Amino acid sequence: MVGNESGTLPGETLTKRPTLMRHVVNEAEIAIEIDRPVEEVFAAATDIDRFPDWSVSLSEVRKTSEGALGVDSTLLFMGKQLGRRYEAPVVVTEYVINERFTTKTTGGPFYIEVGYLFEKGGSGTRFTTHVRGESKGFFKVAEPIVYRITKKQFETAAETLKAMLEAAPAVTAGQ
Repeated sequence: MVGNESGTLPGETLTKRPTLMRHVVNEAEIAIEIDRPVEEVFAAATDIDRFPDWSVSLSEVRKTSEGALGVDSTLLFMGKQLGRRYEAPVVVTEYVINERFTTKTTGGPFYIEVGYLFEKGGSGTRFTTHVRGESKGFFKVAEPIVYRITKKQFETAAETLKAMLEAAPAVTAGQ
């Protein structure tokens, strides 16, 4: 693969945006078409018990707040990055059924905000993941590597979700 001066590959977007705290934040956007209705993709992507099935960096996700999943729900993400185990408390910041689902960390080894957008497209759903993040501590030293690994993990997660949903029998009304 051949990259350009910024280290990105052809067709890849790398954005660094200053935040109000004057930190540089890495951003990436991944979009994929999934041959399933928006409702089915949204249901699978927001089922916290299934997150580890399609998100390679997560080994476990626990809901830590009461009630149904929605804005202000809290979760605990557990996983491994660069061979190190981590726990990251997360809050749901946006939850619009069949449209958007966004979370952000409230602690842990990195700040990361992940937004999923669900749009009708073609014969199924355009599933877009927007990731903004910044590493802390040990991960800050390795941030360029962490960024590339994290971006790849989100690309793999989108592909895995697509494969998982498209391999399952289609859900029809009345089932």
